[in-house]
Amino acid sequence: MGKKQIDHSARGHAYLSASGANRWMNCSPSAELESHFPSKTNFYAKEGTLAHEFAELNLKRDLKMLNKKEHAEAVAPFMLDKMHSQEMEEFVQVYVDYVVQQYTAAKRVTKSAEILIEEKVDFSEFVSGGFGTTDTCIVADGVLEVIDYKHGMGVKVSSEENTQLKLYGLGALNTAEILYDIHTVRLTIVQPRLDSISVWEIHAQDLKEWGHNIVMPAAEKAHNGEGEAIPGDWCKFCKAIPKCKAFAEMSLQVAVDEFSENDNDPRLMSDEEVLENYAKIPQVKMWEKAVSEYVSKEAINNGKKWDGYKLVEGRANRKWVDEASVIKKLRGKRFKQDDYYAPRKLLGIPGIEKLLGKLAFPDLLSDLVNKPRGAPSLVVDSDKRKEYVNDSAKDEFADGEK
Repeated sequence: MGKKQIDHSARGHAYLSASGANRWMNCSPSAELESHFPSKTNFYAKEGTLAHEFAELNLKRDLKMLNKKEHAEAVAPFMLDKMHSQEMEEFVQVYVDYVVQQYTAAKRVTKSAEILIEEKVDFSEFVSGGFGTTDTCIVADGVLEVIDYKHGMGVKVSSEENTQLKLYGLGALNTAEILYDIHTVRLTIVQPRLDSISVWEIHAQDLKEWGHNIVMPAAEKAHNGEGEAIPGDWCKFCKAIPKCKAFAEMSLQVAVDEFSENDNDPRLMSDEEVLENYAKIPQVKMWEKAVSEYVSKEAINNGKKWDGYKLVEGRANRKWVDEASVIKKLRGKRFKQDDYYAPRKLLGIPGIEKLLGKLAFPDLLSDLVNKPRGAPSLVVDSDKRKEYVNDSAKDEFADGEK
């Protein structure tokens, strides 16, 4: 069990990573193409890394793997991070509580059940050089559970057929089977900021067959950089998007498609063609954003000169150098304090919720909060949200009306 802590920001990454498996399994040259671009990080990745630091340490505290003093010393440097907040720890605690609950249940079934935190797993049997680090593994007779913490709130992540977790499951199963009789692999994603705990199970033998029959041939192809570049939803976090010809061609296809004649007016698209182009909008926007960011960053960070373009200074807002000195100077003039002080107003709901904390907010103010129905939004049929039904929607959301 030990008390050693992993450096989450320095986690090793395999050439064919588990997190990118959905990409390289669908677009086999993607790993080789991405190797031409530097690794990058952003605010959300750094925030997620910090949340994982607390997830590991707080879980070890609650499992008595760290005493109070050891825990306090370990979290001290992370408490100073500007991204740390009480809200972050509350979300992390949802994950911690779930893991403790699952481990407790496993111990009831198998007294020798084991919990592994931040464990490196090896799935190189299926992917050359393949390895990863699981957030938590719980091993007991019959069931191996891999639990992954997601701090993000941009997209709800499902554990069903999740390639990253399935690869982690293969790696963990490889070790667990030595001491335990495993027939089921349970894959769980805890995403507290979206109030989601997604659980999916697969028979251990089915998982191995997937590894041998699907993963191995795809990995061999990807490792050699062979095959055709195939764009799709898996391209979202690909570093090669800005210069990928296949993705550019797909994004620009909207403009070059041959359209059938509309029965009413040959200059207009049919409903089917409109819908086909509507489905492509997310990919087009993703491509546009990736290309824009790449061109700008190359010019700003690397001094690249793009033919026909130049860098100029953008608009900037004026700021006070010293507000106290401004107030002091204004006091001696003919103005009243109300003339230069903005009137006080109540913070918005998110501000008050942050002030009180997620847990205390409902008890104190839930009866004073009104959440109206959200405007209807068009999504694909496979979206798990309940279909919006409102006979008055046409009048309620008509152009120019609210």
